[in-house]
Amino acid sequence: MPGQGISQLGKNLAARRATYQGIVNQVGWVLVGISALVLASWLFDIQVGKSILPSFHSMKFNTALCFCACGTLLLRKKVAAALLSDIVAMASVLLVVVVPCLTILQYWAGWSLGIDNLVVTDTTTPPGSFPGRMSLGTALCFSIIGTAWLVAAAPMRHAILIMQFLALAVAMIGVAALIGYVFGVQQFQLFLFSTMALHTAALFVVCGVGMLLIYPRAGVMRSAASSYVGGRTLRRFIPFIVVTPVLTGWVSMHGAEDGYYSDAFGFALSSVASILVLGLVGWLSADALNREEDRFRTTLDSSPVATIMVDGNGIICMANKLAHTLFQSPKGHLVGRSIEDLVPGRFRHNHADYRREYLHKPEPRIMGEGRELFALRDDGSEFRAEIALNPVNTLDGRYVMAAILDITERLEAEQQLLRLNRMHKVLSGINALIVRAPDFDTLCSEATRITVDEGGLTASRIVHYDPESRSCRTLHAHAAGEQFALRGFSRHETKAIRQCLQRQRSIVCNDLDEHPDFRESVDLISLGIRALAAFPLSTPSASQPTAFVLYRCELFSFDPTKMQLLREVADNIAFAIGNFDKNRQLDFLTHFDSVTGLPNRLLLSDRLQQGMVQAERNKGNLAVLYLNIDRFKQVNDSLGHNGGDDLLRQMAQRISSCVGKADTVSRWGGDEFVVLLPGYSAGEASEVANIIINQQHSLIVLGTGHELFVSCSIGVAEYPADGEDVDALINSARSAMASLKEAGGNDYRRYVPGIGGIGDDRLALETSLRHALVQEQFQLYYQHQVDIASRRVVGLEALVRWHHPTQGMIPPDRFIPLAEKTGLIVPIGEWVLREACRQGASLPGVRMAVNLSARQFRQKNLVTFIRQVLSETGMPPADLELEITEGTLMDDVGSAIETMKQLMELGVNISLDDFGTGYSSLSYLKRFPIDTLKIDKSFITEVTTDAGSEVIVNTIIAMAHSLGLKVIAEGVETDEQLAILRERGCDQVQGYLFAKPLPYQEAIEAAHF
Repeated sequence: MPGQGISQLGKNLAARRATYQGIVNQVGWVLVGISALVLASWLFDIQVGKSILPSFHSMKFNTALCFCACGTLLLRKKVAAALLSDIVAMASVLLVVVVPCLTILQYWAGWSLGIDNLVVTDTTTPPGSFPGRMSLGTALCFSIIGTAWLVAAAPMRHAILIMQFLALAVAMIGVAALIGYVFGVQQFQLFLFSTMALHTAALFVVCGVGMLLIYPRAGVMRSAASSYVGGRTLRRFIPFIVVTPVLTGWVSMHGAEDGYYSDAFGFALSSVASILVLGLVGWLSADALNREEDRFRTTLDSSPVATIMVDGNGIICMANKLAHTLFQSPKGHLVGRSIEDLVPGRFRHNHADYRREYLHKPEPRIMGEGRELFALRDDGSEFRAEIALNPVNTLDGRYVMAAILDITERLEAEQQLLRLNRMHKVLSGINALIVRAPDFDTLCSEATRITVDEGGLTASRIVHYDPESRSCRTLHAHAAGEQFALRGFSRHETKAIRQCLQRQRSIVCNDLDEHPDFRESVDLISLGIRALAAFPLSTPSASQPTAFVLYRCELFSFDPTKMQLLREVADNIAFAIGNFDKNRQLDFLTHFDSVTGLPNRLLLSDRLQQGMVQAERNKGNLAVLYLNIDRFKQVNDSLGHNGGDDLLRQMAQRISSCVGKADTVSRWGGDEFVVLLPGYSAGEASEVANIIINQQHSLIVLGTGHELFVSCSIGVAEYPADGEDVDALINSARSAMASLKEAGGNDYRRYVPGIGGIGDDRLALETSLRHALVQEQFQLYYQHQVDIASRRVVGLEALVRWHHPTQGMIPPDRFIPLAEKTGLIVPIGEWVLREACRQGASLPGVRMAVNLSARQFRQKNLVTFIRQVLSETGMPPADLELEITEGTLMDDVGSAIETMKQLMELGVNISLDDFGTGYSSLSYLKRFPIDTLKIDKSFITEVTTDAGSEVIVNTIIAMAHSLGLKVIAEGVETDEQLAILRERGCDQVQGYLFAKPLPYQEAIEAAHF
């Protein structure tokens, strides 16, 4: 690993430095040891010690003293300011400088200063040879050594280099003296010195080498001590370089002396031998350098990035193979060129300034730092680049090593990733939009905006295609520029939209310039559009074929990855649009009659309720007509259901033609219609009824060709005189119609209290109702809830009944609305819940269903009360099911959901009762924490005769199962109804087909628990 390699290199350098320091120490100890031996021999007059070896001349006392000082300096290695603080080192330097200088002065001036025999007297040297005095050459070498140490201690530039040159001079003088001894020359006649003892010359060589090795990585020693190939080669061949000339010279000299050849031939032989040996050394050195350079260049060429070396003038002096490949330049053609040649012309001037500024203050710079760069290839093409710079200082100058990386693909990948992130953001935004969009227009408007603003597209459209005219119409659009938003559709766009809808797959054109239909896209191209894609949002059979069209300015911007995400976006939008269509269909089927297209009972009740509020606010009135077709059953039996439906449609048209736009004609059910006349009195409504009766005198021709005359009976009631709520007013009109039919029909009649119905004394009924709870006149009846698959009774619904002392059994639809209005429904409901739980506790595993009224559900202590009842009766919470109507939940949705969650936490089950007759939307249904949906019996009654009711039932069952809910159908009375429900996957049913509501004991026995 790179880190380990650098660490190992550092260890090797430290080991080599320690080796050199060890050599210096050894040299110091050798000098100190030998000189100490000589000094001791002089002091104790030991002749052998003075000469070191018996065959050597004696070493003078001052010479040994100076060598001892030189050894001390090598051991202490004190230089510069440290030398001044070390007394021993400073004394040694002074000794090495002063003694030799005085000696040289004695030689030159002919004086005798008395320093030669200052400590001991030299008795062995003849008087004519200066007893006790070191030779002139020795003194000169010591003075050079002393000067070298003083220079090293001086705070001056190149001090170490000068010291090494002086040390090298001392070593060379010593070597020259040694070579003289090899050739038998002991007395030199040179100007520098006259003579030098063999051991003195050797010690000078050793001392000079030691001084050179004090700083092995500085000055002249940098190359010799280098760990590179030059240093290794030099150290390897120094012995050959030194020994070869001496040896060849010695051989040639002795050969000439012995008469084997002449002096000239000996000199030539010595020269040739030296040339051959030195040539071999040079060749081996060059070979080592070549191998090292080849290894360097191979390593450089193996670099994973393009690398060049630039000198201070901006000239490329080195470039690896990848650099030539990157710049598409032939091998070797980059070297010698200016670095500005690799920069586009528009950037060259600035680049030259930047290069000079960098060389003025060089510092390493990693990839990605600094400014954005463009590079120029030899073929003229440009590419985006990143560079890493590192200054390189060598002996022959300052260079910059640059690593260059082509980042074109990386930038393209980053842009691709950015575009994909935008597409994912679009997808996320569309998914969030689908959940919160309330209608089709909001969905389409926001979808086009999100794709442009979040996805970075130029424009987007949701368009409607008309197959007959083969034209397109923009439903919603969003564009980055207004120019695009105002344009129509080119022939190419229309063709792409038509193909995508016909083939039900996306159509993409990534290059409009090169498209065969180029002429048909000129207006798009003039706006900068270069690519488009169309996605189907509807099926070919849809009433309004819809497509999603996207535009971009970049060529080939709709690649497969983005197209996959955009298809998912389009599919999600199509799914949401389909849901809106289904919701509209379900809303229509919920509020309109599928046969006549008129408002149904639910919508009429809503409008009637609103009309009553308006009339009460304005102190006005309104009227209703309750119309029944006379002898419709006979028509139905004769002509079948299709004929009957045709008659109903024509009757609906005739009735609608007799009323104004502000009036409402609805089909109440079967052969009955109700007409709502806001602002009409009973008299005015009677006139409308008379017009409708007269309209029926004309012939009706059915689609099958049958001709017939029909008549109708109409009951008229006025608000508030004939009823203060919806049910009362409708019942009054129905009563008038019923009494009329008993009289023969084919007319209209106004409601008269006491005729055709029971006149309820509401005040008396309310009084009786208050006594009923105290006198225990209420009783619970139970109706079985049967599992369709097993036909086993799995639950009971508790139904309250009122046994009046004088009127007998009063039906719930008479007293429940009154109890709700007066608030008595709360204590009645509490009694029902407590009694049902008390009786249901003895039937573990059987679900007990209890209805909660709107008032009871809104009680703040409802959850606390139910918890108390469960605790008192011992009823398992899982066996209790609370039935709540849709209208109860829609008054305050947030509060209702919170109450339901608290009930669910008790462990009880919650059922949504009379589903399909209320006003809850599917978005709310997903939020309600419920377990079961109960389909209202009004849909079950007509499920076998009315296609609309069958569609509603099918839709409710499928929707409930998709939400993980169970479905119970109420009011099942025939095997045909049960068969349809079983086929549609309904879970449970209840109705007279299995059992009518029974008292507790009878219901238990009939269920065979």
